[in-house]
Amino acid sequence: MTPLKPYDDRAGDTSRDSASGGYSLYALERMLHDCGGQPLWRDRADLCAAYYDGKQLSPKQEQQCIAEGLDLRATNLIRPVINSVLGQEAKSRTDVSVQADDDSYTDVAEVIGAKLKEAERETSAHMAVSNAYASMVKTGIGWVHVSRNADPLAYPYNVEDVHRNEIWWDWHGQKGNTLLNGCRWLVRKRMIDLDEITAAMPEFKGVLERAVSGWDSLIAEGYFVGEPDQMLVDALDRERRFRVARQDWVDTARKQVKMYEVWYRVPASVVVLTLASGKKVEYDPKDQRHNEAISRGLVQVTKGVTSQVRMALFAGPHRLIDIGTKKRVFPYFPFFAFREDGDKSPYGLIDGMISPQDEYNERRLRIQWMLKAKQVFVEEDALATQYNTIADLAESVMRPDLVAVLSKTRTNPNGGLTVKNELSMQPEQFTVMGDAKQLIQDTAGRYGSQLGSAQVQSGVANSILVEQGEQSMGEMNDNYVFARRSVFECLKEDIAADHQQPNLQVPLGSGRTRRIIVLNAWDRQTNQPVNTVKDADVRTALAEVPSTPAFRGQQQQQLATIIQALAGNPKAVAILAPAYLESSNLNNRQQIADDLRKAEGLPVPGDKAGAEAAEQQQMAAAQKAQMAQEAIGLANVQGAQAKARLTAAQAGEIEQRVQSGVEANETRANTAKLITDAQLNQTKSVEIEAALANPVDHAALIKEALHEAIA
Repeated sequence: MTPLKPYDDRAGDTSRDSASGGYSLYALERMLHDCGGQPLWRDRADLCAAYYDGKQLSPKQEQQCIAEGLDLRATNLIRPVINSVLGQEAKSRTDVSVQADDDSYTDVAEVIGAKLKEAERETSAHMAVSNAYASMVKTGIGWVHVSRNADPLAYPYNVEDVHRNEIWWDWHGQKGNTLLNGCRWLVRKRMIDLDEITAAMPEFKGVLERAVSGWDSLIAEGYFVGEPDQMLVDALDRERRFRVARQDWVDTARKQVKMYEVWYRVPASVVVLTLASGKKVEYDPKDQRHNEAISRGLVQVTKGVTSQVRMALFAGPHRLIDIGTKKRVFPYFPFFAFREDGDKSPYGLIDGMISPQDEYNERRLRIQWMLKAKQVFVEEDALATQYNTIADLAESVMRPDLVAVLSKTRTNPNGGLTVKNELSMQPEQFTVMGDAKQLIQDTAGRYGSQLGSAQVQSGVANSILVEQGEQSMGEMNDNYVFARRSVFECLKEDIAADHQQPNLQVPLGSGRTRRIIVLNAWDRQTNQPVNTVKDADVRTALAEVPSTPAFRGQQQQQLATIIQALAGNPKAVAILAPAYLESSNLNNRQQIADDLRKAEGLPVPGDKAGAEAAEQQQMAAAQKAQMAQEAIGLANVQGAQAKARLTAAQAGEIEQRVQSGVEANETRANTAKLITDAQLNQTKSVEIEAALANPVDHAALIKEALHEAIA
């Protein structure tokens, strides 16, 4: 794959970029300008996250609460609703598997699947995906990054969730609600300590240190007079002409530099080989099989234009890396909840819950104020002004230990000061609060049954409400499943790229099921490649059933019902009993289930050799039974035919005797009976022959009986 030209910056301005080709500094500035012109959905997302955290009162409301002595903490009704959605994701989480589209690549799929399981565990990929799901539910979008780990002592792969404010993408190139395949670029912006960058890239140490500390000392010393280092000269020129404020990309106090990790697409020419099966592969001139297939005319060779994904790394205006990759998508995967139809801005569940939450908070603060508010009735000469005034009284009237000194010369010796609370609690306030609380649940599509508070007594009605709640999350969860599968697909591609060495031996399984699979080998007998990872058609899929303890309990209950229904079939019970044990919560449930399978002569999962031996044994037993059945049927046919011939001979003899007048009418009746028996035997032989030609499928009958028992 060869790029046709560098990233089109529509101006060709490379005067400020010392490196030729690649992503220019002008393109970086234009990209940052586009980021500033995008819709302000991030402010709304930050507000939604703040409401989930309980920061729901405006500055004006907080000032009023302080002045009135009210509680500054709002009653957060949003958090439990959102937590119920997040808990559903953790409860229904499914496993990841690798499947082969061709049976010849089954071993490759097993190896990649085992390595994917290991990477899933070591990288905590489920936690990263779960965090991205939480972000998409709350704010509308979450991100997961799949990459290789730069630490040589750590696990080679890395899967992490990324904050939404670090990722920016080509707003005008997005198509639909997918992986932003139409976007020309995607950038991640974040501040990184200077020592980390210089340790990873020591060749740029001088430039980056001056970028943080400044150039004044070198200029004062006259460094740039004469023959200075050209790299420093170009770096100073780039910084001076960079159209981004210095404080936006460098922190001199912390000694940090803002890094721009830019992923972009460029048009590239590619030579494609079309196989007889219709599969298209990129031509590799180093692959002898490709060259031989072309020379023999076994493939169709075409040349076309595709897009190459490249990555450029900038430290402020200084470009450090610009490389091409073999990826088809960006390694940053968005988890979208919902998107506006007009400008494609993402939003989540909390966006529609803010208004009823504000209404609830306003009414609750109103009621709290009404409970504490006091009405003061004081006559003009009631107070002793040398001790307290009306202003002092107004300030301390809310205190339970109020002290007021009355005047001895007041006109009303029996009163003059009255403090009371006669503000009535209007029922409308409580009604509006209840409506707002219910609106928060209705807006999110969650019901009391899903939040732990049953509103109905009927179990059927409760199940219907739960089902309706899950249906309301259908679109969002569908986007989540698509993004999650894409994350593991990218991780699978990285694993497959690391398993392309010739004759690579990979151990698989443990104990008796342990075996060695040789990848990228060559079969000398057939002169064909075997287990070639590069050509393997394997795909990542998500299991249809969850793997959580709660689901295993439901599965165990169903298996118990099926086993009870099939109690009269020992073979069916022997097959289902290990699965019943695997669905339990025993610590060694897998070992017990495998021991039970061995005791019953069944293959253990993962034991490919044992499964093949059991399959061959079953085929041999089936062939033996069929041969025995055919032998018995053939013997029955031969016996029936012989009996039919004997009966026919006896009937002919009796008929001759009748014609000669030897036998009487009784003999004629016996003759008719013998002829009828011969016809019946002949019919029976025909039926046996038809049965042998069309044997009964006992396996299908057993499967049908199992289906009826389960139903």
